[in-house]
Amino acid sequence: MCAALGARTLLRENNLPDFACQIAIAERNNRLGIKIRISGGGKCNITHAGEMMHVLAEGFLRQGEQRFLKPSFFELSNETVLSWLHSKGVQTLTRENGRIFPRSGKADDVLCVFEELLSEHSIEVLLNAHVQSVRKENGVFVADVDGAQIQSEHLLIATGGVSYSKTGTTGDGLRFAKMFGHTIVNPISALAPIYFTQKPPSDLIGVSLRNALLIAETPTRKLTRKGDVLITHLGISGPACLSISRDVAEALTADRVSLFVDCFPDESEQLLEQQFISFQTARAGQFVRTFFEERLPNAIVPTLFAQAEVPLEQKWKNLSKPMRRSLTAISKKYFLGDVKEVPIERGEVSAGGVALHEVNPKTMRSRQVENLYFAGEVLDVAGEVGGFNLQAAYSTGWLAGESVAKALLDEGESLNYSN
Repeated sequence: MCAALGARTLLRENNLPDFACQIAIAERNNRLGIKIRISGGGKCNITHAGEMMHVLAEGFLRQGEQRFLKPSFFELSNETVLSWLHSKGVQTLTRENGRIFPRSGKADDVLCVFEELLSEHSIEVLLNAHVQSVRKENGVFVADVDGAQIQSEHLLIATGGVSYSKTGTTGDGLRFAKMFGHTIVNPISALAPIYFTQKPPSDLIGVSLRNALLIAETPTRKLTRKGDVLITHLGISGPACLSISRDVAEALTADRVSLFVDCFPDESEQLLEQQFISFQTARAGQFVRTFFEERLPNAIVPTLFAQAEVPLEQKWKNLSKPMRRSLTAISKKYFLGDVKEVPIERGEVSAGGVALHEVNPKTMRSRQVENLYFAGEVLDVAGEVGGFNLQAAYSTGWLAGESVAKALLDEGESLNYSN
C-alpha cells in the first residue's frame, strides 16, 4: 500500500513549504518488489518493446482495458522505464518476441534501481508494515498499521490482486476498496497453469509442443491461443496456456471446458491430408508414425495414434481412407484433457479487482472517494504474458503519483493565496 502523506499540520511543524509533502510506502513484506523478484522466472521480464499503442493492443486484448490504460501508458512509456535502468547501469536485452529482460538475467538488479530511486527522492519505506484497515475521518485517511496509525490527505492503494498470496497479495486492497464503496469484480486466475480432471499420462509429463494452437472449447464457445504448450503432472502450462487461462477460468464458472491442441497450426486440414495422400505413394513402405516423430515430440505420438484409432505399426501403403482422415482430424485437434480448475494461487496475476468505470483513467483517482487512488493489479486489469502487466503497474502507479503531486501543488497554491 502506498500513501502520500501531506497533512498541513505536519508540514508546518517541520517548517516545510505549504505545497510540500511527505510520501511513505507501507510494505507488508521485509523488502519491496517481491513480485518483481520472481517475475520471468527470477529474470524479470521488465516490459515489452514497441510503440505504446502496439504494446496496448498486443498485451491487453479487451477493448475496455485498452481504453482505460491508454492515458497512463502515454504518461509513462516503456522507453522511460528503460531509461531509468540504463542511467543506473542496468543494461537490457530485447528478445525477438519483444520481451525485455536485464542483460544480467537478475531481477534483483531491476529492483535495486527502483529502491535507489525511492531513496534519492526521500520516499520513506515502511517494511514489515501490515495495514489492517483504512478509513477516512474528517477528510483525512487513517491507516491502522500494526498498532500504529498513518494519516494522509491522499491515499494510493497498490496492493496487487490475490495471486501468489505468499508474496503478500492477499486481497487486502480489494477489501479496503470495497469498504470505501467501490465495486469489486470477482477475482479469477490469469497467467496461470490449467489442471485437468484426469492427470496426463506419466510418459507425457515434461513434453513441450512448440508453436502449437491451444484450443479451449465449451458447449457454446471456442477459444484459441498460439504458442508453446507444456504438459505437466497436473495438466498444462507454457505461454499459450498462461495466455488463455483467464478466458478458461471465466468459462469454467458456467460451463464444462475441454482443451485440445492443433499440432500443425500452420497447415490446413486439407493440406495435411494431401500430404498424407502423397506419402502413401512416396513413402509406401515406411511407418506412418515416422512423419509425426520427425515433427512432434516422440512421446506424444503413441497417444495421438491411439486417439485416431490407428495402429502404431501402420505403414503408409496400407493406410485406409478412414484411418487417414482420422489421423488428419486428431492432428488438428488432439485432446489434452477436461479442465478441473485454473488455480488462482498459481497465477502470475489475477484478473478482477476494482471496477474500471469507478476510476478516472486520466488520473487513477477514485470517482467514489475524493483523494483516493488506485494502481496496478488491484484494478480489474490483466494483460498477456510478456512484461505487459509490469508495464501497466509502472504506468498506472506513475500516473497516480503524478496526480497526487499535482493535487497537493494545487492545494498548496490555494492555501498560500488564502494566506
